[in-house]
Amino acid sequence: MLTQIKENLATLELPLAVWSKQSTRTLMPLNQLVGDQISINEVAGIIPAVTPNSLGSEAFRKTYGLKYAYMGGAMANGIHSAQMVGAFANAGMLGSFGAGGLTLERIAQSIAQIKQVVGDKTFAMNMLHNPADPEWEMQVVQLCLDNGVKVVEAAAYINLTPALVYFRLKGVQLINGQVVPAQRIIAKISRPEVASKFLAPAPDKIVAKLVASGHLSEAEAKLGEQLAMADDITVEADSGGHTDHGSLTCIFPQMLRLATRLHKQYGYQQVVRVGAAGGIGCPEAVAAAYAMGAAYVVTGSINQACIESGTSDQVREMLTGATIADVVSSPSADMFELGAQVQTLKKGTMYGVRSQKLYQIYKRYDSLEQIPEAEQQQLEKQMFHKPLAQIWDDTKAFFASRNLQRIADSAEQDPKRKMALVFQWYLGQSSKWAITGDAQRRIDYQIWCGPAMGSNNDWLQDTHLQDAPSRTVESVANYLLNCAAYLTRVNIAKTLSVSGIEQCQDGTFPIRLQQFSEFTDAQSQKEEIKKDSIQGEQKKMNTVVNQKLDLTESKEYFKKLWEVLPGGAHYNFADPERALIVPFVKGKGSRVWDMDGNEHLDLFCKFGALFVGHNNEQYNQILIENMQKLTSVDTFDLEYEVCQKLIDNVPSAERVRFSLSGTEAVQNAIRLARGYTGKPRFIRFHGHYNGNADNVIGGRFNPETADFPVPEMFKGDMLDTLGRFPNTLQDQTFMLPWNEPEILERTLEQHGHEIAAVLMEPICMNGGGILPKDGYLERAKAACEKHNVVLIFDEVITGVRFGLGGAQKLLGVTPHITTLGKALGGGAVPISAIVGRKDIMDYYTKGKIIHAGTFNGYPMGLAAIKATFDLIENDPGCYDRMGGLMSQMADIFVKAAHAADMPLVLQGMPTGMVFHSQNELVDRSEGYTAKVKMCDIIIREISKRYGIQFSPLSRMYSNLMLNQDDVSFFEERIYPAMVNAKQIIDITFPKGL
Repeated sequence: MLTQIKENLATLELPLAVWSKQSTRTLMPLNQLVGDQISINEVAGIIPAVTPNSLGSEAFRKTYGLKYAYMGGAMANGIHSAQMVGAFANAGMLGSFGAGGLTLERIAQSIAQIKQVVGDKTFAMNMLHNPADPEWEMQVVQLCLDNGVKVVEAAAYINLTPALVYFRLKGVQLINGQVVPAQRIIAKISRPEVASKFLAPAPDKIVAKLVASGHLSEAEAKLGEQLAMADDITVEADSGGHTDHGSLTCIFPQMLRLATRLHKQYGYQQVVRVGAAGGIGCPEAVAAAYAMGAAYVVTGSINQACIESGTSDQVREMLTGATIADVVSSPSADMFELGAQVQTLKKGTMYGVRSQKLYQIYKRYDSLEQIPEAEQQQLEKQMFHKPLAQIWDDTKAFFASRNLQRIADSAEQDPKRKMALVFQWYLGQSSKWAITGDAQRRIDYQIWCGPAMGSNNDWLQDTHLQDAPSRTVESVANYLLNCAAYLTRVNIAKTLSVSGIEQCQDGTFPIRLQQFSEFTDAQSQKEEIKKDSIQGEQKKMNTVVNQKLDLTESKEYFKKLWEVLPGGAHYNFADPERALIVPFVKGKGSRVWDMDGNEHLDLFCKFGALFVGHNNEQYNQILIENMQKLTSVDTFDLEYEVCQKLIDNVPSAERVRFSLSGTEAVQNAIRLARGYTGKPRFIRFHGHYNGNADNVIGGRFNPETADFPVPEMFKGDMLDTLGRFPNTLQDQTFMLPWNEPEILERTLEQHGHEIAAVLMEPICMNGGGILPKDGYLERAKAACEKHNVVLIFDEVITGVRFGLGGAQKLLGVTPHITTLGKALGGGAVPISAIVGRKDIMDYYTKGKIIHAGTFNGYPMGLAAIKATFDLIENDPGCYDRMGGLMSQMADIFVKAAHAADMPLVLQGMPTGMVFHSQNELVDRSEGYTAKVKMCDIIIREISKRYGIQFSPLSRMYSNLMLNQDDVSFFEERIYPAMVNAKQIIDITFPKGL
């Protein structure tokens, strides 16, 4: 049984079904299922094909012309050799030549050799930061440009240099509206402050100097303003060589968030991808990196033990005998005086101990002459094998040969510096002794190595790749990727509770080493066969799970509601001939159950208000404790604490007032702005929802005027409201298009004397999940302040849901007043808030502006805020976790649409997304047609019949209890839902969209 499970999972290209029968869940190939023989209730899930070339980012593979999202990182002094670069390229991977420490002549020779081997395939050249010789960097860059090298891997940089900027911007062009660089940079970093520099455009000062020197044109400099310095950043954790010994699971998510924030800040056309390096030596590490969201993985230490590496057989032998603990931190040759260290091999060499001793002597004395004679003699005998005076002569000769005589001359006047250079001679030579395999110097070998080497050796033990002569970079990489793909399928099976699956994680891998050819030499031939096979599997899958839910009792109950509830619901999204509202009887986490016993995934989340999830025990307990303590009073002991939580987190919150609903908060904010400014009108925006009041609710799509036949079940959708007092909107408001700063500024110039407030969602969720254009919010605030107008951010949707500081904290613009609601109290009880600048909010205390309400600041509402904030503060990774799961569902959603031959895009923020039935992202609320809106409605309503509850207006929201099982549930249900929705759309629009 176990052998068969492993074999099935190891057949990576074969989709599997999880068959649940008599409390046992087993695996079978998807193509063996027969629709009329297996009940839907017996199919617990699907395990998709996961092959090595499906891991990581397709965009990374496409950009560099690769088969696999896998890179061999550079190793200095040519250890990552031309031969190794060629091996990676010919295997469909990216290699980076280790140019650090080499002469220009050697680099030029290597470029020519590589190009001869790889042809038109992509390769990278390493630029190792050389602060002592910036001219060398510029010469290397010029050499790369002259020889058509298109990719550089930048490593060990703290600041950007003119050489890197020159390489990045030289030849940049504007092609069909896209800024296209001629060269690409992959930056290897381990600190967010350094990453920020590569995620930003080139510094203006450096660009200006390059323009002045003639290296760049004015046009190249201008286009460079729209380009990040790096196409990709490699997050380097505990690696060999220069390292901060970081934990990949800690620093990678931080860098991913940073890249996302800066992409939004600068508004780049292309996303900067984030890869993972450091500690990548076994399949578990590879699978974990991809699972965290790595666009690609980078290996380093483990490649040094392969036969293509530019080092000696002795070093390869030493590396294959290393364990995880056989590494040590040693002084760095290039940054010795700064105390920088590199991680090196400890086993079989004294380099770590001896180099540390040199650094201790350097710290203890100010010159070579101060070192006691006995200690000098020991150094000369054991380490240098020469008098120190001769070492200095050799050092001067070295600098003279590199046209760097000035360094030696300067050191002659600085005894401390001279001592450092003498000691650096040993550090530099120790690497050369290792590379050349100098047998007399074996005890002094400096071999850069991280703990991944030990992990790699442990994994390859008792395989034919155990010994160094058997290891090639292709064989090791392919085995890593195949086993990582296998583990990915094992983990999916584990989430689906397949019986006995834990035994598959026993450290052994049923991947046949001969299997690699299936994904390399024969890959192109098999792709078409695989494609046809998968399409066939999909059709069979649909026969198994393409059954709508039985909603008989739920529908009957819904009909009864019409006898007591107009429209059968408490809101006007359900008109007589339109949507089904499914009544629910219980919920847990992200799931709810209807009256027929069907299970549904709740992505509606009560219009985004439900943030804590259903039946969250911690949240419930806090509310129960407060209910037992106090029911309803005017003022009580939680008020100061809750107000302070808002003040501490929301940038605009200097003072706080509470209301019951978002509509109340918005109306009170408008009143406050009018009282503060003494002016009557306000500006609102097309597509923004600001509550259910006459002066803010606008027109909607009218199916009676549509130019297509609206399906009967959807008639009556979103009509404009009757009953509004005549001319309310015209008398009180200006409605403007959003994201158009010139229109807003012009309106304020002409009518600022009568405008009290500008009211907007900082992210237009209601109108399509649209982000503000770069600089729009800043210009809006500046215009408001110029004309004494209060800027109000309606964050009833975005507050708390996108972060405790709301959208304003993410976007970096602080309004004068903010309204909060929905997720503010977690979703179980109604509560809203008005927060803002002290001098404006204090108009309440002066008695000039009335703010009243029976339940303003009631105990249960404030307890709900406290409970929500406590849950979030005690779970600091919750937003990233929810965002990651939502991103998975978004990807599945798009794939399901494409499988049904339908267009679909999703936009917004990770914890609140909006979908549209078109190929292009929506950039304005008027930016999609009535036909697209109708398609979105059809998708939403059909999905209900398959157990997926989207929010009206095509939104999907996360909650704190969302988990990986919910993603699997979504994947199982959305595919047949989209097929069914496509049938209705085709009937509705027979001529297409």
